[in-house]
Amino acid sequence: MDHPVCAGDYSSGMETTTAAKRPLPAVAKQRSAKRLTDPEMQGIARDQRLAKPSDAGWRVRLMKAGTYVANRHFRDEAYGNKEKSLRAARNYRDDMALQHGIRLRVRRDSALAVLRSNAGISQTTLAAWLNVSPGQIVNWEQGSAPGTVLTLIKGLLNGSVRPYSPSFRELNLRDFRVKMGLSQSEMAKMFERGYATVGEWERGGRRVPGWVLVYANAIRDGWLPFTPAGGGPVSALKDD
Repeated sequence: MDHPVCAGDYSSGMETTTAAKRPLPAVAKQRSAKRLTDPEMQGIARDQRLAKPSDAGWRVRLMKAGTYVANRHFRDEAYGNKEKSLRAARNYRDDMALQHGIRLRVRRDSALAVLRSNAGISQTTLAAWLNVSPGQIVNWEQGSAPGTVLTLIKGLLNGSVRPYSPSFRELNLRDFRVKMGLSQSEMAKMFERGYATVGEWERGGRRVPGWVLVYANAIRDGWLPFTPAGGGPVSALKDD
C-alpha cells in the first residue's frame, strides 16, 4: 500500500509492513527511495492499475493531522500521456499543500527559482506581479510551477506582459474561453489543471487563481503565448 506524505513528516513516504522485520520487495524499495529523494514526487505515486491498464496514472495523497486532505487519481489517458498527467498531479499536489499548510521539501534550483534569481527580483515582487500570495511563489519554487506560469513570468520579465494592476478588468472565465475558441478540456490542458477544476472556476465554486487574470489580460493586450493543437496562433482578444 502506498503511504502519503504527511505534514511535517516526510519519512512516512516509505513503504511499511505490519510484519516485523519483513523485507520490502525490490520494486517497493526503489519506489520508496525515489519518493524520499526526489522532491518533485512528494505525495505522488505511480498507480499502474494492472487489472485495467487504461486507468493507469498517478495517485496524489497528502495527509495532515491523521486525515487525508488530498487523495486523487490522475489518469494518463485523460491528459494524453503519463508526463502530462504527472504535471497535473504535481500542480494539484502543490495547490493542496498550500491550501492546507503542508510544507514540502525544498527543491533546489527549480526552474522558477533560477528564473527569478537571475532576474534579481524578490518573491514578494513576483507575487505582486502575478496577483498571488508570496506563499504561492515559495510553494512553486519548492515544488513545481506550471509551465503556463513559467511562460507568463518570462513574458513579465521581458516586458511583453503587464504586471497585475487593480485596474485590470474582472475576468469572466467562460466568456474568455469561448472567445479563445477553447473547450473546457483544452483550457484545462493550457493551464495544466484538471478538467473539473476549470468547470469549478467557471461556476464560481472555486476561486480563479490571480495569475490567470494576469494571463487573460495579457492575451487581451495581444500577447501570443501558445498555439492550440490543430490551429494557428491565438488572436488577441479585444472588446467588440
